[in-house]
Amino acid sequence: MNINKIIIIGYELSGLGGMETVCQKLVNLLRTQKSNIDISFVFIKEGNNPVNDDWLKNDRRQRIISSVKNTKIRRLCFANSLRKIIRKERPDLILALDTLSCFISNVARKCTSHKPVIYSWLHFSTHNLYKAKYVLYADYHLSISTEISQQLNKMGVRNDRIATIFNPVSRVAGVIPRPQTGCSFLYVGRVIADGQKNMRGLFEALAQVQGEWQLEIVGSGQDNSQLQELALRLGIANNIHWHGWQTQPWQFIREHFRSVTCLVMTSHFEGFGMVLAEASANGVYAVSSDCKTGPADIIKKGINGNLYPLDKPEQLVSLLQDIVDGKSLPPGEEIQHAIEDFYEDNYILQVISALLFAENQIRH
Repeated sequence: MNINKIIIIGYELSGLGGMETVCQKLVNLLRTQKSNIDISFVFIKEGNNPVNDDWLKNDRRQRIISSVKNTKIRRLCFANSLRKIIRKERPDLILALDTLSCFISNVARKCTSHKPVIYSWLHFSTHNLYKAKYVLYADYHLSISTEISQQLNKMGVRNDRIATIFNPVSRVAGVIPRPQTGCSFLYVGRVIADGQKNMRGLFEALAQVQGEWQLEIVGSGQDNSQLQELALRLGIANNIHWHGWQTQPWQFIREHFRSVTCLVMTSHFEGFGMVLAEASANGVYAVSSDCKTGPADIIKKGINGNLYPLDKPEQLVSLLQDIVDGKSLPPGEEIQHAIEDFYEDNYILQVISALLFAENQIRH
């Protein structure tokens, strides 16, 4: 691979989400393939939201800002700042994390003699993205799910310009055991009642489940108090345990929980649904909404989990009830093997293949 320098650009990340984890994994995996590769980050800063850069460790990063109030002119200012960075850094490749960054990168490249290749690397369905058509300003596309690849194709992107790479998951030694009695459900992620995470739907479904069960929540968010009040109204507050946000959630789960029966995700939409793959890596069965996008790539029916249609919440109740009633679940080791394509050693091969394809096209 002749790619020596990569810039990853995107609107500023909080430092506490899944995108940060995936970015750091990709950087580390690329460095295992080429130890001297130069990878840095450029963040576009708007507003004064607090950020945590701990996830970046020693990675080089810089932020570009603009005080211009007019939106269109401000984006041109961002492009001008990026132009200066491209002229100085001379990257071979730009990875754009969002649609606006595809546009800004394209404008910046037009104004430089150095012409890096631009890849989009979107982490959400194009159905939920502002200015989705701006993704077309990228030359090639790294797609994290089959459905996002299909969406790009429908927007006019040729198949040979799209590489479906999914997201990287670390292999885990051993599985998290299941309880001998009762049922321990698990939720991992941001605590949001409605919108993307749809935890209201989870609570309302659990309120209809009969038998002995507990829900362990590892995460935090804007709706903690709202959901705690909802749990009281539904009569399930004593079944729910709140553990707050954890830097290493699965390590926390292994160290503090004796056992887990099943992870539950009721999202209205995802980019990939990383927590489902992480559950499988730990040998944990999962029940998830069949939302756009990601879960259908990860969950193999009856092997590592089950999907239910978002418009049929009664099927969620039925799936959860079956598990509480003692439905036989596959061995944890079988669940781990269900996601071979996503493990880091296979994932990086997909990424390298995609980058080499672009490299060969440019050379010829």
